[in-house]
Amino acid sequence: MIEIMDTLKKQVDKNARLVAQQRELDPRVLEAWYAEIEWVFSGVLKRYVAIASRQRRFDECLAKENKQRVTFMSCHWRAAVTFLLMAVALITAIDLAATPLSPAEQSLLKQYSPAAWEARRRFLDIAVDSVGVGETRAYVFRPEARSLTGLPLVLFMHGWQGTNPKNFGSLIDLLVRIGAVVIYPVYQAEGEKTSPQKITANAALGVRAAIDLLRQSQPDLIDERKTLYWGFSIGAAIATQFATRYAELGLPAPQAMILVAPGDAYHVVRGSESAPIVARLESIPHTLPIFLVSGAADTTIGVPTARAWATRLCHLPRSHRNLLWLPSHTDAEQQISSAHGSPGAPDSRFDFPDVEAMVPQRILGRDGFEASDSLNLLDFYGYWRITIEMFDYVAGGAYPTALFTPKAAANRFLGVWPSGKPYAPAIEEDVCQ
Repeated sequence: MIEIMDTLKKQVDKNARLVAQQRELDPRVLEAWYAEIEWVFSGVLKRYVAIASRQRRFDECLAKENKQRVTFMSCHWRAAVTFLLMAVALITAIDLAATPLSPAEQSLLKQYSPAAWEARRRFLDIAVDSVGVGETRAYVFRPEARSLTGLPLVLFMHGWQGTNPKNFGSLIDLLVRIGAVVIYPVYQAEGEKTSPQKITANAALGVRAAIDLLRQSQPDLIDERKTLYWGFSIGAAIATQFATRYAELGLPAPQAMILVAPGDAYHVVRGSESAPIVARLESIPHTLPIFLVSGAADTTIGVPTARAWATRLCHLPRSHRNLLWLPSHTDAEQQISSAHGSPGAPDSRFDFPDVEAMVPQRILGRDGFEASDSLNLLDFYGYWRITIEMFDYVAGGAYPTALFTPKAAANRFLGVWPSGKPYAPAIEEDVCQ
């Protein structure tokens, strides 16, 4: 009996944690749940023998509540929630992992698997150029091949102090080897020496210099009519500035834009330099497809900012806007966090830590992707899927209708754990309803 109850308690603890993560509950609520789970199980045999009356149990609860000043829920509600979690635990213990995937989910599982992404890569090596130094530097990553023409362009705006492209190396590698030219403006000096109020201008300088280099050295390499804007954190704010001021800044117009875990100046500095740099979103053309995505656990930066920006994009038709939350999840001892850094997936071949130094002219291709804790299901079935489907459209493919279709299976499905258990589904939100 004791062993059975111990196993059940572990399952209840696990389910409480999952519920709290998926619903992004206040940590104090989870602490209260843990306390009540312990209260139920600590003396379960003694407490639930015939002589232990209901009154005694609630007397104990009330005494504990008065002592610890716990005010989250009454003793009645505490017991109710605990036993609800027990019920969920029993259901989970039946083996949710054995739940078969639907035919659509089976197709998605193969379509966006690591093997499928590797099969998409057409090129092997990556050529690297750099222009400028310091905060006006930009890196250019392009396929190393002869006679290439008309390639799509990706303007890749990193987050605060993300001057080293290593953190997004795996995604840059995928984009370039599929057939993109990626421009990565540094826009910052090392550390926090550069004001957020200057970074849009710095980024524009770097991008213009990179495009000028390409026009001079390989005039037919890129098709500027096929341009995707991709921005992470404060880089998403830069992307919005580009989208509303591209003509003024001398940049190619975007055909689509992805804003990942968006942030702004007030997230990184205080005082007079913290004024928002996000553009007037209401002025973005209603014809521009925009996808907002953030980890659901990114409750300080990504979630509130993405939701606030989405409310200012309601002039876009539903077919051109979407807002998606990617949750954290746990299976046995494995855990994937969807916190602010979750979109990153490093590749050490892209490790350029010094914005003043020379960089290698070539990155040699290799099989597979560099293993790290940051490379996981959220990338393959979330961030990468969104990025590549938008890129395919910009490159001349069909419009990515599924990305913007409410309740589309592809937007909810995030793969399966090695155990076969499905990952928690993504959550779509329409703030304009």
